[in-house]
Amino acid sequence: MQCNTNYTAADGNFDNINLNVLKTYQQMWPDLILGLSDHTHGHATVLGAVALGARVVEKHFTDDNNREGPDHAFAMNPQSWADMVQNTRQLERALGSGNKLVADNEKQTVVVQRRCLRAARDIRAGETFTREMIAVLRPATPGAIEPYEIENVIGLKALKDITQGQELRCTQLGE
Repeated sequence: MQCNTNYTAADGNFDNINLNVLKTYQQMWPDLILGLSDHTHGHATVLGAVALGARVVEKHFTDDNNREGPDHAFAMNPQSWADMVQNTRQLERALGSGNKLVADNEKQTVVVQRRCLRAARDIRAGETFTREMIAVLRPATPGAIEPYEIENVIGLKALKDITQGQELRCTQLGE
C-alpha cells in the first residue's frame, strides 16, 4: 500500500502522496493487490489510486471531524465515506474496458457526431472532383463516403448533379 504518514490534514500533503508509486509497485510485484493508506481529506487520492489500479483503501473514520486527536480532521465521517464509495463506484464504471468502440448509448448519435464527405458547392455531372469541391461535415449519414477516403474521391467524375451540402456516395462517382 502506498502511504504518506503525515497526519496534519494540510492541503500541501497532496504534493507528497506520490500516487504514481502504485505504477512502480505494479511493475515490481505484478501479482500483488495494490492499495492506498490515505491521510488526506476528500476523495481525490482515493479516486486517483483506484484509477491506477488500487483495490484496497484504508481511510481513517470518525463520527465527528471536530473531535480532538491527530486524525479526526482528515478522517471520513459517515456522509463523506458514503460519498467516497459512490464516487469510487462511478469511477470504476467510467474506467470501463481498454477497448475503443462505439458504446451502446452512442449508437443513436453516431450519425450526428461523425463527419462525411459533402459537396462544398453545386457540382455538375461530368465534373472532375478536386479537393476544393469537397467539404467534410456532419452528419455522417449511413452510406456516405467517410473522410479517410477523400484521396480516393479526388480525380473521379461526378456521374450526376450534386447539390451543395449533399453527402457524397459511391453511386455518384465514376472514372
